[in-house]
Amino acid sequence: MEWTLVYHDGPFKGRVEPLKLLLEDAGAEYAVSHENLYGPEGLMDAFRGSAEAAVKDTAPFPVMFPPVLWHRPPGKEEVFVNQTAACLTYLATALGYQPASAAEQARVDQITQNCVDYIGEGRGSFHPVNNKESYSSQKEQADKASLEWSKSRMHIWLQHLEKVVKRSGLERPVAGGASVSCADFMLFHALDATEAQFNTEFYGKAWDAASVPGLKAYKAWMASRPKLQAYLASDRRKPWAGDSMM
Repeated sequence: MEWTLVYHDGPFKGRVEPLKLLLEDAGAEYAVSHENLYGPEGLMDAFRGSAEAAVKDTAPFPVMFPPVLWHRPPGKEEVFVNQTAACLTYLATALGYQPASAAEQARVDQITQNCVDYIGEGRGSFHPVNNKESYSSQKEQADKASLEWSKSRMHIWLQHLEKVVKRSGLERPVAGGASVSCADFMLFHALDATEAQFNTEFYGKAWDAASVPGLKAYKAWMASRPKLQAYLASDRRKPWAGDSMM
């Protein structure tokens, strides 16, 4: 397989989902592999267990943690990279979603990385005691922290993103170009995560209550893209975990 996504074999979406969205929209075939992620000989330095084990160089290119985009184009240089934003930028270049100008590229990078930060901040509210421990191990504190986040900081982020989509047009590529970019897939994922996670009675239906008509129209517009629509309705799409925007 030319395209492989290296990620945990879990039952839920996880951080790999934005990469899937772009690949699905492009109609590109891809595999998802969870082989050799862990342990002292594994591909991920974060999971080696010690600094001594991390010295070993076993991956096609050193990576810290998944998701990893592994591209083996026939007759060309192999690519093995992690970090969601870096993976999306490479996918955009390879699959025809590249911005037309340096100014547009700068906006794409800003929006993509801001959305990564937004999801990271939201996820952090579900792990307020120990970011590496599960939600269930700190549920009482996490419920309090995530509820507070959904009432305050989340809405600052959403108002910022509302201004961004209004600047380019509600049913238009978010970075202002003629065609969608990786920023559109990352923003759609962030909004989808917000609705899935916080639109419950516990959170006061925070997505429905949010005064962001532009973001809601934009999200519906992205979801109507034919190949994305097919993916969203398919069994290839994993469910949301429901405890950290993942």
